[in-house]
Amino acid sequence: MDKKVNTVTGMISNDKVKGVMAHEHLAMDLSPIRGETTSILGNPETLPAIIEELKTLKGLGVNTIVELTNIGMGRNPQLLKKLAEETQLYIVAGTGYYKEEYYPSEVTKLSMEQLAEKLTKEILSGIDDTGIEAGVYGEIGSSCNLITPLEEKVFHVVARSHKVTGAPISTHCELGTMGLKQREIFDKEGISPEKISFGHQDLNEDIHEQVELLKWGAFIQLDTIGKIRYRSNEMRIQNLLELIDKGFEDQIMLSCDITRKTYLKKFGGHGYAYLYGSFLDQIKRQGVSDEIIDRKS
Repeated sequence: MDKKVNTVTGMISNDKVKGVMAHEHLAMDLSPIRGETTSILGNPETLPAIIEELKTLKGLGVNTIVELTNIGMGRNPQLLKKLAEETQLYIVAGTGYYKEEYYPSEVTKLSMEQLAEKLTKEILSGIDDTGIEAGVYGEIGSSCNLITPLEEKVFHVVARSHKVTGAPISTHCELGTMGLKQREIFDKEGISPEKISFGHQDLNEDIHEQVELLKWGAFIQLDTIGKIRYRSNEMRIQNLLELIDKGFEDQIMLSCDITRKTYLKKFGGHGYAYLYGSFLDQIKRQGVSDEIIDRKS
């Protein structure tokens, strides 16, 4: 992270950031695309459960949440600010565009220059007329095993806006795919790798690709912790241990990526607190030291 972090309640110094959830969603609505109602967070049904879980997180030592809901995903910066004020957590809001099926029409209609200007404004001046500034580009996505031409356009837009703002970039790699192609775009744009974190790499079973991203100097996110229908915890832990053994402990970010009502504890899921309340204890039992864990959290 930079020496300053832009949160929904204002700029803070980097040394105030302690326990972090690096890839989360608190207020979102993907139901228009997905055609169901479980992908709504922050509505009257889920909000009390979210607040309760955030307070639990704070009790576990978390004080910062990177919230990667962006344009077209049902983003609600005002609600993020209210959550930050009520829970006394630092929340970083996202800007940019997710992946093609979720894009608003402006991605097609506007030029790269116009789109970059819009994102730059959200970082430097605020989202719409809220006065609430975004602090990260994310999650910036590609499709499964494919970066469509429109998605490639967005990656270039984000890179060009980043050159103005310097804000970090967090990507969405669908089921862990296309990280190396995303890197190629950023590399051509001349973006410093330490400004980029590649998402959902715990779903990428090719550790050689993970290592290539890390050797380039970027961060990777093992950020779907607890979603065992995608990959078992045992495999995630083994993946993490191998990367730590290779010396990459300073470049790995952890999170749970809660995206559905059914992932919340109240509705039968593992919840936001699973990482700090369970998973970190599991990797401690595998010999990972507190010193290394503190770098991940």
